[in-house]
Amino acid sequence: MITFPNTLRALRSRNYRLFFAAQAISLTGLWMHRVAMGWLVFRLTNSNSALGIMDFAASIPVVFLTPLAGALIERWDLRKTLVFCQSGCMAVAFILAFLTLTDLVTFKIVVCMSLILGLLDSFELPCRYSLVSYMVDKKEDVANAVALNSTNFNLARMFGPTIAGFVIHAIGEGLCFFANGLAYSATLFAVRKMKMDKPPIGRTDNTKRDPIREMVEGFKMARDFAPSRYILIMIAMTGFFAFPSIVLMPAMAKSVLGGTSETLGLLLMGVAIGALAGSLIMASLKSTANHAWWCTRTCVGFGVSVMLFSLSSNIYMGMVLAAPVGFCMVTSTIACNTLLQTMVPNDSKSRIMSLYTLAILGVPPFGSVLAGKVGDLLGTDWSLFLCGLCCTAIAYYYMRKLSVLNYRIIHALKKQGAA
Repeated sequence: MITFPNTLRALRSRNYRLFFAAQAISLTGLWMHRVAMGWLVFRLTNSNSALGIMDFAASIPVVFLTPLAGALIERWDLRKTLVFCQSGCMAVAFILAFLTLTDLVTFKIVVCMSLILGLLDSFELPCRYSLVSYMVDKKEDVANAVALNSTNFNLARMFGPTIAGFVIHAIGEGLCFFANGLAYSATLFAVRKMKMDKPPIGRTDNTKRDPIREMVEGFKMARDFAPSRYILIMIAMTGFFAFPSIVLMPAMAKSVLGGTSETLGLLLMGVAIGALAGSLIMASLKSTANHAWWCTRTCVGFGVSVMLFSLSSNIYMGMVLAAPVGFCMVTSTIACNTLLQTMVPNDSKSRIMSLYTLAILGVPPFGSVLAGKVGDLLGTDWSLFLCGLCCTAIAYYYMRKLSVLNYRIIHALKKQGAA
């Protein structure tokens, strides 16, 4: 039997080990893809607004479909759903690779591909979040699995952009898209090899399904339970004002710091180093009882770190100041994700996690469009500074509100056996 230290305890579950190993490959390809898309758009347009538009296009399906997707996938086999969505993402990556390598790609095509990826993400992300609880053998390991997922994500964020920066500089963006297409096969293989006693389906009752009604019930559940309501609003507003710092990174690298795609890779590596540190800290926590503290404080810290990052005047300063951005971004999202997953029962988890997906994917691109417009008018650095300032103020307000509700969070965690 394979033994793992407590910090890696979720890896004691075979299904989760398969998924974790596959994601290490797949996510590296995904980060190469993301960096390549951002650099390609900025190369084609030389515009902050274009970066925001690309991000916005990916968010439109998430905004309109994710709440409904959450209600639908509660009755679907999560493994089959994940395989379908990942296969679609693989196809998009190969199409982009072909069009880029043959110089047929245009900004409109990239936006169209972003739209398709957003459509797939509307189903894939709530599905993946919900599937985690089925992959671990013990319910108390869910929080550790969420943190390890983020560790994996941020290790990929460390290596993927750096590799992409050099690949783009030497060959071009097309090879990054092709590598990502190949990388999806790892997750497809792992999901097919998983062995479960029963299909991972949240709701197995035979009552007649009304997805619209169940979607509305999901909104009501989040609204009526104050901790969930405030956490979702806080992470959505944090994302709206602070996540554009990642989207506008190509503009920061080229326009403000006067660098190249390699500069972008180094900045994102700085983000990844901070993010990895945050992931490891969250993975080492033995209980979810303190996650509310981490969630609120790091949302405030996210805004402060974006303001400081906007003051970067050279690549070395940028790398150093990018690390706190990554640290706060990851610890806040891990803490919020974990709390929402462990406070609710399985039969409503997909709906709540779909709202979380909406908060972190559907809302931030609207902020990216606004930040891009402000960046074109005032400069990328000023745009990021103002975004960070707004994030800090709003996150502090919700930190105060959640601090008086901590007893309700603890009670909900104990009720679900996760405290």
